[in-house]
Amino acid sequence: MLKNILAIQMSSVIGDYNANCNKITALISGFYDNADSSKLPDIIFLPEVWTLGWYTDCFRELAKDNKDAVEFLSNIAKKYNVNIVGGSYIRKDDKASLESGKEIYKNSCPIINRKGELCAIYDKIHLYSPDGEAHAVEFGNTPLIINIEGLKIGLSICYDIRFPELFRSYIANENRPDMLVNLSAWPKTRRAQYDCMAKSRAVENQSYFLALSQTGLIKDDVYNSGYSLLAAPLGETVTRLDEDEGWLFETINTDIVRTIRNTYPNLDNRKVDDFGFKPCYINIDATKEAEALL
Repeated sequence: MLKNILAIQMSSVIGDYNANCNKITALISGFYDNADSSKLPDIIFLPEVWTLGWYTDCFRELAKDNKDAVEFLSNIAKKYNVNIVGGSYIRKDDKASLESGKEIYKNSCPIINRKGELCAIYDKIHLYSPDGEAHAVEFGNTPLIINIEGLKIGLSICYDIRFPELFRSYIANENRPDMLVNLSAWPKTRRAQYDCMAKSRAVENQSYFLALSQTGLIKDDVYNSGYSLLAAPLGETVTRLDEDEGWLFETINTDIVRTIRNTYPNLDNRKVDDFGFKPCYINIDATKEAEALL
């Protein structure tokens, strides 16, 4: 099975939701204006916290500004007839807030189908404490595998990539993913580590691995990495970007994944299955709108 993916690499304007929506709109329309109508994306991927940029001090304060991020992405999905894995935005979890009696915020990735329906939400599990994220938002506790028109994808956000047991829990699931993704605002100073981990996760799990980072200035001479890449199941780089804003457009071939796993049965020969995570599996083509999650 073949699926076309479009990954958007952008530099967010810190704290300016409207400016960032305009950037997303321009980048996506820029792709479609020059695209071959016979080969269009099935899925669009966005980076972590594209709505506000990576500045944890403003996460809670500005969360109200990006509360309509799902509606914004829904309109794009309907306009282009495309599924969207929406990077992440800072979401006030109303249900958890009501239950706890205090305001609960999460770093959340919405999944939206071609009809513009919100089908699932992945909440970032591992929070980066040295930079204040763990004080600004609460961690999620449910890994998520989504089935988008037959392509099974295991989700992760940024710091999650450092914990291989998360990805092994996806592989141990009966709905084993063909593709793993990490949506990030990764620091330029640790670019080499990101590259190494993305390829390692691909090889370990015999899966495609999309490592999509923001790029550009964060603040005070601190920069995001850029250099987003797609790694193949044997670890080679299929394609990568540089530091400029732009997009990565490639075709995922699940037959390659199946052939590699059959030829080299590494996953079937492993001795440990329980990694402490119990992924949820959602076939977005079989779900109703998930507005109750918001």
